[in-house]
Amino acid sequence: MLATGNNSLTSYRLSICFGADGFSFSVGNLLDGSVVQTDHYPVSSPSATADVLRQALQKPYLMDYHFQTVELVADTQTTIVPLEHFNKSDMLAYYRLCFPSNGQSSIFNLQSSMADMQYQILSSLEAVMVFRIDQNILRIVQECYADVKVCCTDAQQLEHFAVLQEKHHISADAEQRDAYVNIGEQRFFVAVFHRNKLQYAGSQVADNDSDRTFLLLGIWKALEMNAQRDICHLRGASEELQKIIGEYILNLE
Repeated sequence: MLATGNNSLTSYRLSICFGADGFSFSVGNLLDGSVVQTDHYPVSSPSATADVLRQALQKPYLMDYHFQTVELVADTQTTIVPLEHFNKSDMLAYYRLCFPSNGQSSIFNLQSSMADMQYQILSSLEAVMVFRIDQNILRIVQECYADVKVCCTDAQQLEHFAVLQEKHHISADAEQRDAYVNIGEQRFFVAVFHRNKLQYAGSQVADNDSDRTFLLLGIWKALEMNAQRDICHLRGASEELQKIIGEYILNLE
């Protein structure tokens, strides 16, 4: 069971994010939504990943909280499949098609097996996010929190963008589309909506503004978006990146 620690009436959520640079632990108060404590545990090499996680899970402060929810969040590459076409038995094929092995060693080694594959259903968007997380990492967390929920950062971002899109004023122009872009240190995520319907979602690996510009404008062109009509909602971008993108896309917010 997830309940651990003292008998306080306050309930907490533990979020364990697994990314390219290691593990980030976040303890949140479910009553007021505040973040109580955060910790980061870097991973220097793939062989050290399991040991780092085990040590992090044994930190004494974790016993001070009553965790109503524990989630393991994968900050990794994803692919999205329409809900009507999704089949669990095809997950590995979906993933390998989008991300063929490049032979490089990392904590997100793409030599995936079916046991590594996970999925997250996004019912409101009629879509399924497919991603991978090493089965050994999941097993270690389950030893401490058997009912841990597995999810991914891209799905969280997509659901957030969907909420923003619903609140956004729908243009009188029936053809106008909205692109939501969130820039991270190593990757950026893009979701495109047309009148509240998801048309595209995906992430790209890019750690500098030059690559971000090239890839983002490439997506814009591939989707045949209109630089004068369509809107780009850009989040987390540097001033330089905003300036460059603004030279190509008129409606930048």
